[in-house]
Amino acid sequence: MTKRLNLILVVAVALLVPSMILAGTNTFGVGKAVAKQADNGAANVVVVPLEISNDVPLAGLDIPLSFSEGVTLKKVDFTDTRVSYFDFKVANINNDKHTVVIGLLPQFSPASKPDLEAGNGVIANLVFEVTDPAVTDVNIKTVAMKNPNHQLTFVSHNTKDNSLITTRPEFAGVNVALSNVANGLPDKFALAQNYPNPFNPTTQISFDLPVAAKVTLDVYNVLGQRVSTLVDDNLEAGTHVVTFDGASYASGVYFYHISADNFSQTKKMVMLK
Repeated sequence: MTKRLNLILVVAVALLVPSMILAGTNTFGVGKAVAKQADNGAANVVVVPLEISNDVPLAGLDIPLSFSEGVTLKKVDFTDTRVSYFDFKVANINNDKHTVVIGLLPQFSPASKPDLEAGNGVIANLVFEVTDPAVTDVNIKTVAMKNPNHQLTFVSHNTKDNSLITTRPEFAGVNVALSNVANGLPDKFALAQNYPNPFNPTTQISFDLPVAAKVTLDVYNVLGQRVSTLVDDNLEAGTHVVTFDGASYASGVYFYHISADNFSQTKKMVMLK
C-alpha cells in the first residue's frame, strides 16, 4: 500500500512540473490541538489542524511533514476542510520515520473541478494518538525528501498563459501543546469565536460537547434570515470544528447560532471580501 501511495504521489508531482518558481505570499501554519474521543472511548486522541493562506487559486499542494516521538499519526482527515471537494487527497504516513507526505489536486478525473479559491483556513487535520503519557507537545515541521522528491510546495496557474507557478512557503516548525488531551472531554457546552475573524471567504467554528447531543449550527444574516445550516446531526462528546464558506455570500456581519440539548448561544462574525 505504501509503495502504491508513493507511486501516486510521484505521478501527481510529475503532472505539476512548474515553469516558474516564485517566493509568493502564501503561508502554511499549524492550528491549536484539540482533544477528541477515540472510537474505543479512549481520551488520548488529539487533532491538529493544518492551515494555509493563499492569495491566488491553487492547482496543487505538496506537503511533507515530520513529527516528534511519543505520538502515532492514525490518519489525515480532510472532512469539512477547504479541500474536501478535491479529487486527489492522499496522505502517505510513515510512523517508523515520523513523517507524512500529503498530496492534493483539485482535479484528477475527467470531471472538471475548480482550483482552490484564494482565502485561508484548514486544509487537513492530523489525528494523533498519544502513546507516551509524558509527552506534553508535538513538534511539527516541514522536511525536504528525496526519491521521491517532496518539498513544501503550492502550485498555481499563470493567468497569462496558464503555465504552472510554484510557491515555496516558509515554515520553520512549531511545538503544538497537547494540554487538552490531559483534560479529556469538555466539562461543559461551549461555542468558540470563529477563527479567523474577519474572514474571507472561509472561517472555522468550534464547539464543545461534554456529552453526546443532537446539535444544530446555523448561520444567519443581519435580517435574521438563515443562510446556511452547518450542522444538523447527533454528535459524540468532544470538541468539534466545522467550516463556514461564505464565497457565495456578500460581505458583512453574520451570526452563527448553536443549539445542543438545553444549551444555545449566538456569536457574531464578519466577512470582508
